[in-house]
Amino acid sequence: MLAYSLAGGVEDDEDDFFVDDAPAANDNVAAGIHAVRPEDVDAVKDGFWAKLAEARPRLGRLGKARDLAKNAILLFEMLVDPSFKLPWRTAAGIVFALAYFISSFDLIPDAVPVLGFFDDALVVAEVVYMFSADIKRYEESRRARSEKRSRRAA
Repeated sequence: MLAYSLAGGVEDDEDDFFVDDAPAANDNVAAGIHAVRPEDVDAVKDGFWAKLAEARPRLGRLGKARDLAKNAILLFEMLVDPSFKLPWRTAAGIVFALAYFISSFDLIPDAVPVLGFFDDALVVAEVVYMFSADIKRYEESRRARSEKRSRRAA
């Protein structure tokens, strides 16, 4: 299973709290994407629905956290849709985000009320942003297939 830490070097200078010499968040995500291996795809496919089912009661009560669930489901559907061809970098980005979501090794443990899914949401949102062109292409492809089925049924 893919395990990756977003922790950086932190220094405390009296009243100031800053991160020194730590890579930007999107650099950490890019490094995580680069580390994804083909076998990680199967691990994500195997663990996704169980983690979502476990997390869903907490996500539903948190309003905006529902966006995390919607985005995670969209990314998962893109990953497993055999009719949609993904570039490896996009697939690796999706696997990284979903592996982070289903992993029990988070920066902020999911059991922490309210904040538990915050880090997961940030990683998923960053991946959605990074691959927004592929997501748009997927949604257009899905919409076209749906319209084609509707015309055939009529």
